[in-house]
Amino acid sequence: MCGFWNAFRRNVASELEKPFEGLDTLLEQVDLEMSWGNRKLESRLEGVKKSRLLLDRVNEALTVLKKKPENGERLYQLIYLTYIAPEKLSHHELLYRLDMSSRHYYRLKQQAITILSIRLWAAPDSDVDVWLELVALIEGIG
Repeated sequence: MCGFWNAFRRNVASELEKPFEGLDTLLEQVDLEMSWGNRKLESRLEGVKKSRLLLDRVNEALTVLKKKPENGERLYQLIYLTYIAPEKLSHHELLYRLDMSSRHYYRLKQQAITILSIRLWAAPDSDVDVWLELVALIEGIG
């Protein structure tokens, strides 16, 4: 997350065409630019806000999955190793690390995805539009 923040700070500094040091200076300059109606910066901050919302929702859903009684930790590990872990494992390596058969893996994977889907899509009405925009954006990238 620190790398993201540093890259964001550098991008904002270049857009403002002014070097600065520290968070206070950044916030002061952002406030000043916002009061002057810098639409590009405003749009970028809105994008960061939406990304943060998405990350918070995914983290919350993963926490719910992990706390599921009986096999929550196992479901979480399956999702983590399949989709989140920095190293991409082959199917055989996944099965070895999870110590399960392929059939059992697919059954638990479907269960974990169902739990995550329910949690992610149980968004308040005010958030549904943001989610639909993000899904459209993700589908457009893929």
